[in-house]
Amino acid sequence: MDVCLYVASQSVKYVNQWVHLGHVISANCDDKSDIINRRNILCGQINNVLCYFGKCQSVVKQKLLYAYCYSLYGSVLWDLYNQHVESVCTTWHKGITRAWCLPATTHHALLPVLCNSLPVLDGLCKCSVSFTQRCLSSDSYLI
Repeated sequence: MDVCLYVASQSVKYVNQWVHLGHVISANCDDKSDIINRRNILCGQINNVLCYFGKCQSVVKQKLLYAYCYSLYGSVLWDLYNQHVESVCTTWHKGITRAWCLPATTHHALLPVLCNSLPVLDGLCKCSVSFTQRCLSSDSYLI
């Protein structure tokens, strides 16, 4: 399913995906492009925080990562069974590992205990369930 875009010269160009409000919308309704885009943005944000605040204590770096990087706006609409969701989780785990100056071989199951937080995938699932619950209990007839 392609979206047809008419250009002034009357030639036809097919657009398979486009960006709307910071999210990549695909004509085939696949979340892959949006998930990969958000992962890349997350990676850049983590690198910025750790670059500017690299000399701070690990607890401070962790709090900064949660404050500035953990916003996964729009992830409630993702298909959480998509194989690329794991790459977002891996990027987050690598960022926390770097913030705590842990070896790269540290098992990711230890990080939520160290950070006193939910694992990333569990956090994504929690947000999706909360969003769905709010939609189902909404008084709006449009929803």
